[in-house]
Amino acid sequence: MMEMQCTENPATLRKVSRELEELRHQDSISRCGTHSDGMPFPRSCRKLLQSIPGNSKCVDCDNRNPDWASVTYGVLMCTVCAGRHRSYGVATSRVRSISMDSWSHSQVLTMLEGGNEQLQHFYNRHDMGKKSKFFDQRYYTKAARFYRTNMESHVAMIGRIGQWMGRAESRRVATRKIIKDKYHTRSPATSQQQHVRGVPVRC
Repeated sequence: MMEMQCTENPATLRKVSRELEELRHQDSISRCGTHSDGMPFPRSCRKLLQSIPGNSKCVDCDNRNPDWASVTYGVLMCTVCAGRHRSYGVATSRVRSISMDSWSHSQVLTMLEGGNEQLQHFYNRHDMGKKSKFFDQRYYTKAARFYRTNMESHVAMIGRIGQWMGRAESRRVATRKIIKDKYHTRSPATSQQQHVRGVPVRC
């Protein structure tokens, strides 16, 4: 995922981290068979969500103060665009209300790891920006499917590394883990060839 800077005040991050761990705990209770419908979108998480670049406007039409989300892409949108996304079907875009719906740990984490500007930059690189003739169809494209798949994998990785530490730090830790895992899965012969006097050679 492309790294977009947002305001990550240490005190806010500590609160966000605690809220996410509480959501994770609620999810584990649900998996154990105890009824749980998730929780409202946590207050500190919402504050951080609003500071992510581009999130003050609807991802599709630029209306101010969006209060709906596509959890699939980790973006915020207005009521009208949320209705359109519902018509796409849940396989293309899963819509939830920030204010009215209950949220799971992975859903909130997706929103904190996503962002409107991040998705817009992705679409712009694929010539599907807001002025593109393909704008109305962009969520049905191979590029959108690629983004959805990678977003899901990215959030799963971030969730596995433990307590969330903010976008920048969690992504650094995840990247180091990916590199470490790739190194340890090399064949013994390959690993031996890439050592010089016992010191691993960076690839």
